[in-house]
Amino acid sequence: MLLLVTATVAGCRIAEAEPVVPADGYGFSVGASQIWMSAEDADRELDAAALTNARWLRVHVDWHAVEKVKGEYDWGYVDHWIDGARARGMRVLGLITNTPDWAKAPGTALYAPPTDAADYAGFAAAVVKRYRDRVTDWELWNEPNLPRFLGFAESRAAVYVGLLKAAYPAIKAVQPNSTVISAGLSPAVGVDGPANFLNDMYVNGAKGYFDAVAMHPYVFPAGLAADPDNAWSDLARAHDVMTLNGDGDKKVWMTEFGAPTSDPAAEGVSQQEQAKQILDVLAGLAAAGWAGPAFIYSIRDVDTANRGNREDNFGALLTTDFQPKFTAGVLAR
Repeated sequence: MLLLVTATVAGCRIAEAEPVVPADGYGFSVGASQIWMSAEDADRELDAAALTNARWLRVHVDWHAVEKVKGEYDWGYVDHWIDGARARGMRVLGLITNTPDWAKAPGTALYAPPTDAADYAGFAAAVVKRYRDRVTDWELWNEPNLPRFLGFAESRAAVYVGLLKAAYPAIKAVQPNSTVISAGLSPAVGVDGPANFLNDMYVNGAKGYFDAVAMHPYVFPAGLAADPDNAWSDLARAHDVMTLNGDGDKKVWMTEFGAPTSDPAAEGVSQQEQAKQILDVLAGLAAAGWAGPAFIYSIRDVDTANRGNREDNFGALLTTDFQPKFTAGVLAR
């Protein structure tokens, strides 16, 4: 059971009983810092997550970091996070993303797609072969609807579907019972909006190459009711696109959501408002029959002192120096 926590946000008591969460549970997404974090700090973050009712951990399986040289693998940090999560009773979602220099066009960014989708499929198969006895859920790439996260490639939906078409059968050949999830789509408006991007994926032949869809419903700074950049309302629109394409029975996983506690000028909110927004999203997802697991981003601030940078302040449970944040008390067992 969660501890009874009395907390007041904007004059309202927000948590005097268990938070309402999706039926498939919630967990945490840590991000790229998993690559370079010390084993000691990783264990402290995992311990903090284990003090909540988290059932999941999203592990960043970075192709660029693991296979710097083609055919040579360094699994060290991935082993530590996956084994650490499982030892603490959490299931793992493996995020397979980014491209090593040898597999992409010279001079392109880290997030650029590989020049040959078969190379990505080969790495995905190697990942699944190593962890198939520990992990059954895989997410392919991250936020390709945002230009920078697919290397500003033209026709990004078509490029991304090419990765899906290569990696999905490669994973299923190794682990037929796996759940393969399309990349989490970021809040955006216009042609980059997640519902529009998902529709373009279907147009480019994505149907049959994923078992679930992922979204990132970040509703900061104004909150769920304000629906900034359609971050909340686009969830239903995306599921409508799935339904129109015969995939209405598939779930939508929320592989990132949360709010930064940076300065207001950097779109930050207070720790109390951060907790409220997390609880609001969890409760809203609990009411949606198509919602899968939800992953709070992240566990710990990268740099609490740098309040001018929102990306450094997404920790929901801990400050940089491992002091508990407000949400840690709200989600405590």
